[in-house]
Amino acid sequence: MKKYAILFFCLIGIAPLMRAQIVNMENKRIATDTTGFSGKMGVSLSAARFTQSFIAADISGQVQWKTNKNLYLLVGDFQIVNAGGESFNNSGFGHIRYNRKFGDVIRGELFTQIQYNSVTKITKRILNGIGIRFKLSPHETAKIYWGLALMNEYEEVSDPKIINKDNRMSSYFTFTLAPVENIILRNTTYIQPKLADFKDYRLANNTQLSFGITDQLKFTTVFNFLYDSRPPAEVPTINYQVKNGLSYTF
Repeated sequence: MKKYAILFFCLIGIAPLMRAQIVNMENKRIATDTTGFSGKMGVSLSAARFTQSFIAADISGQVQWKTNKNLYLLVGDFQIVNAGGESFNNSGFGHIRYNRKFGDVIRGELFTQIQYNSVTKITKRILNGIGIRFKLSPHETAKIYWGLALMNEYEEVSDPKIINKDNRMSSYFTFTLAPVENIILRNTTYIQPKLADFKDYRLANNTQLSFGITDQLKFTTVFNFLYDSRPPAEVPTINYQVKNGLSYTF
């Protein structure tokens, strides 16, 4: 019954059960027309009792500093899922990113990231990368970007324990639409092939729809999809996540 309770919460979009291996940093950027400091915090919580108890919690936050040419971004996200007194999924990540603006179209990017995920058997993954980003639309209500990066990846996988050291390409296409006030649709697609073997790749899509309750408080629905052509043993090639929650911007 524990598995059926978990499946039930997945289907109705309450419980966040998976954290994709590819973290979508596009929806972590804080959209603002002004320079200076800004931040964002979010929390979601689910609880139920059938034949087994079920608790899921997700806490996230980001801090951003923006100047006319530079952007500094610090992001953290942690998730705990407990079913029947047993840990079902613990995951989290920390990310630091620097953007440099070169004209109206081109941006340069540097980033580093560390993450873990018990469901996908990742005990540690460390990424360091450098890339370029192109602004494809001048419209504020329809922001479109394409980016390309090279990154070094160090990964420790459990059961059985494996250490991978790879170089990957990371390409993404993203758009943000704001057709009316207080409604925002974001979509990002990533593909990350291994440079030494392009048949070893990850494909991820993130779709996020936000509704403004107040100027600072928003209700958000998120759908994450991940395909990994060569996942760790006993981990499925396809993972997905549906999540509802609230976010507060300051």
